[in-house]
Amino acid sequence: MRPFAAPALRYAGLVGLVLAGVCGAQSLDEEAIDRGALSEADRPDMEQTTGFIVDRTVTNFGAEFFREFSAAWRDRPETEGIDVTVVERPSARYGSQIYIEHDNRPIVRVFLYAGRSATIKPLAIEAARYVSGRLSDAALSGLLFVDPDLARDDIR
Repeated sequence: MRPFAAPALRYAGLVGLVLAGVCGAQSLDEEAIDRGALSEADRPDMEQTTGFIVDRTVTNFGAEFFREFSAAWRDRPETEGIDVTVVERPSARYGSQIYIEHDNRPIVRVFLYAGRSATIKPLAIEAARYVSGRLSDAALSGLLFVDPDLARDDIR
């Protein structure tokens, strides 16, 4: 009976150490929150953060397109600070439609055909190039054309 008591005590000690570590980690997090270290008042620049790429894809093909698109998008210097959303509408019969939106306006629509994963990377790179070009053209036209009858977003 003696040989079984020692391993049981070791396991009980390990469980006690793990539980103490978890409780200690929780108390550190609670202290940071209680101190206001995670407060938004300490980070006034948080509201002005830009440059997000929002992933609203559903399928594996859409997720792969998003990974390739976001890598190509981040490599382009003129896209810093521009928010875009990648939206996927899957169809079992035809594949997926991918919409890339900026300010809730679709910029480009890409079709991913079912079962053809080799075409995803070139399509994503071309979509990143096209969207960055369209958005820089829209920004330039907004600066060049001033019409008091139209709002800035109507010029696009």
